[in-house]
Amino acid sequence: MIIYRARENHLYYPSDMERRKPSSSRHLSDARDSFEKDFGRIVHSAAFRRLQSKTQVIGSVAGDFHRTRLTHSMEAAQIARGIVIHLNAHHPLFNQENALDVSLIEAAALAHDLGHPPFGHRGEEALHECMRDYGGFEGNAHTFRILTRLEGEEEFGLNLTRALLLAVMKYPIVLDEAVNEDQYRATGKVLPPKASVFACDRQVFAWVCSSFTKEETRHFLATTDHPDRHRKTKHKTLECSIIELADDIAYGTHDAEDAVHLGFIQLEQLKECIRPFARSEEYQELREAWNVLNPLHQGHNHLRYKLKKVITALISTFITHIQVELNEGAFHSPRLKYRVYLPPELQTLLEQLKRLVSDRVIDAQRVQTISWKGAYVIKQLFQAFMNEERLLTEHDRYQFRLASTDEQRARIVCDYIAGMTDSFALRMYDRLYGQSRSFFDI
Repeated sequence: MIIYRARENHLYYPSDMERRKPSSSRHLSDARDSFEKDFGRIVHSAAFRRLQSKTQVIGSVAGDFHRTRLTHSMEAAQIARGIVIHLNAHHPLFNQENALDVSLIEAAALAHDLGHPPFGHRGEEALHECMRDYGGFEGNAHTFRILTRLEGEEEFGLNLTRALLLAVMKYPIVLDEAVNEDQYRATGKVLPPKASVFACDRQVFAWVCSSFTKEETRHFLATTDHPDRHRKTKHKTLECSIIELADDIAYGTHDAEDAVHLGFIQLEQLKECIRPFARSEEYQELREAWNVLNPLHQGHNHLRYKLKKVITALISTFITHIQVELNEGAFHSPRLKYRVYLPPELQTLLEQLKRLVSDRVIDAQRVQTISWKGAYVIKQLFQAFMNEERLLTEHDRYQFRLASTDEQRARIVCDYIAGMTDSFALRMYDRLYGQSRSFFDI
């Protein structure tokens, strides 16, 4: 018989393991701890499976070999895991009694993009425009909604631990409170602010933050205000800062790798980013990566293998040079005491790689035409569902009829569309507005 014993770790307090609905008593043969159970609940959720058919950077119409939102999330989680292992092994703050929890951070990294709608960020912008008068839409806030309400039990969602929810809360502010209408007028675009919670989920947000002291809460919820810009949050938890960095690394390396193979980024453009490290004494792996990359050309016989070695060296360099900073303030919670960051020269390199993907891929005409179509599809679906409830699923139709306000009805429609995969949204649009091939094609 295996008897479970809770691990002793000074970084994680009993409040970090709390769930809104108390868990049933643990079976004696179950050796998993609270965070490992969180990991399982996320991996087995329908929202996680749907990521396989959601756009990461390049839509599925470009082929079936490049990254999707699912493979990106898995790679971001693997990088986050690598960061944790490295910090636990080499950083004096995270010794055996104060080790970061691998399962917690890996689970949160897998969950960080669950709320993204079909068609990437253009889909997110389209849904926010549709929801402008009904509480807005933002992918991070929808992630929180999925985890706490839409998946699992209706009242408690997946019933995850407080620490897990804090780890995915990248922008701890209610969307309504982040909105500045002057930005819409200044830019002429209805772009969503960065936020982690919708107003309708405010009660759960309050529960998540309830373990903090008043001073810690003020720090965690602090924002930067601009006269003509949306309000921006200033802080996040230690685990969230690790996941954010892992997400950026995955985006700047793996998505750049895809872009090279698909012809969006030329090898010479990638070389320009790494060239400053060609003779680096401090970053030996980058020097070796340059030696592999420099002789390569677009038609090289072993391009895929060689480029993979370069990407691996980049990721390894980022992970092994991560630094930890102590935040100002007397914080009781280790969640708020520290954050991770890269040295300036490596942060500059990562920003260059991300900008290369943004400029050469996301802004490319081929990608923008698909993104524009996706945004149009979402707007048309939203209009159709709001005007005709019988187009909704039986469950959503029932909820729609129970709703007492337009805002509640719009959120039901928004939840339905945000949960669609790219391919399902296109098939639904074809069925409503185009030529559907079959009565059973959705």
